Amino acid sequence: MINWTTDYLHGCKQFVDVGGTFSETWELDVGVGQGKPLSADLFNLASLSNALWTTISENVLYADDGGDVITGDSEAELNDNIRSTALLRSSWFKLAGLTLNAAKSELIGFGTTPEPLVIEGSTIFPSSSIKFLGLTIQSNLKFDEHVNDISGKMRSCAGRIRADARHLSVNDRRTLFNGWIRSIVGSNALAYIPHLCSNQLQKLNAAYNAGIRSIFNLPKKGYVPITTLRARLKIPSIGEIKDYILFFEAWKRRSEYLGPVQGAVTRGRANLNVPIPNKKGIAGKLLSTILCDYWNRLSRDIKTESKINKAKALIKRLSFDF
Repeated sequence: MINWTTDYLHGCKQFVDVGGTFSETWELDVGVGQGKPLSADLFNLASLSNALWTTISENVLYADDGGDVITGDSEAELNDNIRSTALLRSSWFKLAGLTLNAAKSELIGFGTTPEPLVIEGSTIFPSSSIKFLGLTIQSNLKFDEHVNDISGKMRSCAGRIRADARHLSVNDRRTLFNGWIRSIVGSNALAYIPHLCSNQLQKLNAAYNAGIRSIFNLPKKGYVPITTLRARLKIPSIGEIKDYILFFEAWKRRSEYLGPVQGAVTRGRANLNVPIPNKKGIAGKLLSTILCDYWNRLSRDIKTESKINKAKALIKRLSFDF
């Protein structure tokens, strides 16, 4: 495989194309080139062993980001497992010709506070929250910090629209709103929006509405017909975004819900509904429990639709009030 890859890349030239004007060509002497067809495959092959390097932890990898979920029956066992996993990860990086960046490594405990961890001479102290793939994860499993963070970003972007886009049309400012503000809400939405309480949703909604006010250059405070303005520009509310992502996720998992109907055919079974799991305690906050409820709220036509584009269109019609 190494010989084939070397032969494939030999003489492979690169250049920059700017509006039909081409730069001089050059050849890479290291790597395969970012974005090339071989890049993803070779990265996966090279990093696959990292996930299999230890059985102490459950390894979560996404591109060049990763984390280990480590458990223990006691605090002593947990701390031992954390140190052992860190040593094994460090050894993998050395064998791969890389260096584990302790400055970018974080440590968080759930239900306990782990001991500080020493890696490559650097000490990592446990944090009450960490950020992984743009989502702030707190040790108490709440999302207050993440909501505060993205609410601040949305308000900042609303100010940018007022200042930098004051000479643009309403439609152009709507485009900026979708790119700068609505995209913030949609990023990682399935990971946090279903689990927010009413106060957190209200805080998000207030920051989101600040962006809608900025589109029309309306006062920051005081009554404005937000619902009417949103409908005019076909912008969904926070609640509608929540419904859409949950309806769509339930549809994507339809194979878990669709199956032969046994026993008497009631109206619920005829509509392909499933029994709702126990909602007491933490079970009611699980995404799997929430999705069962959203699955039952879908029409039979959507549940049995196999084409993704048509399913999306039907779910948008169900979720958005415009």
